[in-house]
Formats: sequence, structure tokens, C-alpha cells
Amino acid sequence: MPEYRCWDLPPALSARRPEACRLLERVNDRAWRTFDPALLDAVRLRVAWLIGGDAGRRPTVLAAAKVAALRSYPTSPLYTPLERECLTFAEQFVIDVGGTTAESRDGLAAHLGDRVPDFVAALYVVEFTQRLELIAGALLEPVHVPTPHPADAGPLAGEAPLRELLREYQKAVVRGDALDPVTTELVRLRCARTHRCRICQTLRLADARAAGVDETVTAKVDFYERSDLPERHKSALRVTDAFVTRCDMLTDAVVREARSWFGQDELAELCLDITKWSTQKIHVALGTDGADALPTNDAGVAFFDFDSSGAVAGFRAG
Repeated sequence: MPEYRCWDLPPALSARRPEACRLLERVNDRAWRTFDPALLDAVRLRVAWLIGGDAGRRPTVLAAAKVAALRSYPTSPLYTPLERECLTFAEQFVIDVGGTTAESRDGLAAHLGDRVPDFVAALYVVEFTQRLELIAGALLEPVHVPTPHPADAGPLAGEAPLRELLREYQKAVVRGDALDPVTTELVRLRCARTHRCRICQTLRLADARAAGVDETVTAKVDFYERSDLPERHKSALRVTDAFVTRCDMLTDAVVREARSWFGQDELAELCLDITKWSTQKIHVALGTDGADALPTNDAGVAFFDFDSSGAVAGFRAG
């Protein structure tokens, strides 16, 4: 692990989903080894401020003067053109990834060249690890047993590229089976519509459709508070909204409600699921979320499911 460690997954989450959390540890390790820690730390602190986090309480590799100047970075001489470009891109990514423009991608590429996809992946990791720490830390009850330490995952250790490790993490998340398919699909679609991912808004989980989630149900996701969706699903969507927007929206009342509807294993899976579905932000930011190649039915949707490894098993119109 690198000398500078700025993430700390909740023990209650690691205890319930050790494989996925161990992979997320590796993803973070790789992200911070892939880019200059000072650059990512400036991004981390800016992200924390935007999402209502507390990352500023942790040690930083940045000089105190740079930390103080972070809110005025666009005009501060302490920040390099590369740092300013990355921070500006990060703000768009966090606040409204769907508004990312070709010009902003070109601006980033002028400094990073073909490393832009890796930077965007690292940005996702920095953002959503913080979000996961905050939300899972609030939702999950403390554990009173030693956290399991899963066996090493073998060939993925060492020098595996960041995006490869991220794919393996996503598959480990999908292999969870604590949450029902209806809740899973509603949460997935809420993420897709919040982030404006064209692919994910077009897709429907096949097992959720088999469980009765038709287009009448999915249409309620956008105005769920005023809908007749069951309170259990509304609770999951409130958690999702806090997770992907402002984490300080997760009030004590929302936490109590979520714990009344979901068991601890379900809540752990809900948190990890939101991180998995939110990897769509990488594609949205890169402009690679086009859905034109998907086989769609008359309603304009395509169906998909996963194989036993957690990988997508294919897309179909019916």
C-alpha cells in the first residue's frame, strides 16, 4: 500500500462484503499509484467539500497554503494549469456529469493525452470511495467481531491496471445476492437518470422485469416521493439520492427508516450497488455512453443480465 492512505472503509461493510471491499482497497491503491498523490489529494478535498464530506479532517500531502487556496484555485498562482484543469473537470463530474462537454474533455487531454480515461476512473474512485465511507458508515451498525481478512485474489494483485481492477470490483459487487431485484432495478435507474447515462437509461434488468418491474413502474422513479411505490422502495431511493448527490442529506430519520425496511446485509449491498451503478459516470464524462448499438424493443429499451462471475451476459430486445 502507498505511504499516503486517505481512505478508510467502514469495518461493518468490510465484514459483510469482504471480497468486494478488498478489491476496492486495491482499486484505491492503484488509483493513488497511477497519478501524483498531490494532484489527487487536491481533487479529494474539493470533492469532499462538494458532497458534504469530512475529508478535510484527514492529513493531506498538500502544503497548508495550497489547501487554503483550494476554493480559489482557478485564479491561485499556487495551482498549475494541469491542476486547475483537473479540478475544474472534477467539479463538473461531481455536480453534473451529464453536462460534461467535448471542450472540457479536450482541455483535459491537452494536459494528460491518452491518460484521460485513467484520470476519469481515478476521479470516480476518489469520489465514490468517500461517498461509500460516509453513507455506509452511517447506515451500518458497528461490528463486534474481528473483520474477516479474505484470501488474496491472486493474479489481480501487484501491477494490475486501474480499469482492470475496477472491472473486477464491479463484478464482485454484482455477485451479492442480499437485495431483491425490484429494489436493485429502481436504484439502478435512479442512478442512471441522475447521471443522465444514455446506455443505462435504455437498459432494464431482466430479472427485475420478471419480478414485475414494467415501464409503468420504472416511470415512477423520477417522482418517487409523490408516487405509490412501496415505502421500502422509497426508502432505498432516498438513500440513493443522498449517496449520489449530497451525502449530508442522509439524515438520522432517513437512516432509521432504511434500517426499519432493510437488514444490515441488504444495506451493505445497497451501498455497494450504488457504487457499481455509478461507474456509468465514467462513460458519461468520456462521452462513451451512447446507446445506439443496443438492440431495443418497440418501447426503446433493451434487457440484460449477469452471469455467475458478475459480468454482463449480453443484451437483447426482449
